[in-house]
Amino acid sequence: DLRKSWGRGFEVQSSYTWSTAEDTTQNSTFFSDSTTATTSAMPEFIPGYNKGLSDFHAEHNWVGTFIWQVPQAGGLPAVAGALLNGWQVSGIVRMRSGSPLTAFLQTNRSRSLWSPSLGPGTGPDRPSYAPGRGPGDAVTGDPTRWFDPAAFVLQPAGTFGNVGRNELIGPDLRTLDVAFSRRMAVKAFGSNGRIDLRAEIFNVFNRVNFGPPSLVAFSGAADGEAPLSSFGQIRSTITSARQMQIGVRI
Repeated sequence: DLRKSWGRGFEVQSSYTWSTAEDTTQNSTFFSDSTTATTSAMPEFIPGYNKGLSDFHAEHNWVGTFIWQVPQAGGLPAVAGALLNGWQVSGIVRMRSGSPLTAFLQTNRSRSLWSPSLGPGTGPDRPSYAPGRGPGDAVTGDPTRWFDPAAFVLQPAGTFGNVGRNELIGPDLRTLDVAFSRRMAVKAFGSNGRIDLRAEIFNVFNRVNFGPPSLVAFSGAADGEAPLSSFGQIRSTITSARQMQIGVRI
C-alpha cells in the first residue's frame, strides 16, 4: 500500500495484493443443492479431490486512486479563465486477475449418487484432461471459446474425472474511471452560494470485461461424446461499456 497525502494539489493511493486462497468447498451454486443454498462438501471418495482455489481467489489485485488540482493558467481572457481554471481531476483504476473456474458434467457420470451432482450443471462431477493436456494449456483466452475443447475428454462411467476444482482461470478485469469537477462561488445565491460542475467517464478505454464462460463440458450421457458446442462460450460482461454523465448542482 503506497500513499501520497495531499500536497501541491496532488494526492495518490495505490493498493496491490498478491495472494492465494484455497479450500475444499465454497460456492453453493457449484457444490450444494442450489435450491436450498446450503453449502455441502462432496464426500472425499478420493483424498484431496475437492481441494482447490477458493471462489473469491484473485492472484493479483491492484486498485489505484488519484486527485489532481489542475494548476491555474495565467494570461487568459476573463471568459476563458473562468471556463478553464479551477478544475480538479480524479480517477480510480482497477486491475484484477481472473476468477477460478471449474469444468462440469451435466449428469452424475461418476454414479456417486451424491445429491448435488444430480442437478444439471450444479454438481461436482468433472471431466478429465486429454492425454498430455492440463490447466496450463486448456484455456485459450478467446471469449468465443475460452476453453480448448480438445483439452477435455469424458471419463469412463463410474469414475471421477481428473480436472481439478477451480484450477481453470477466467477473464481478468481492467477498468479506469475519471471525473472532472469544479466548484464556483456565486454571490447571487448568498454567502455560501455555489455551483458544482461534474463530468464523469466510466470505463474510459471502453474495455470489454468478460463474464464467466459456460462451464458444462459434456452431457455425460454416453461414452465417446464430443464436448458441448456451448462449452467455453462467454455471453455476458461484468462491466458496462464506456458511459459518460454530466451533473450540475446549485
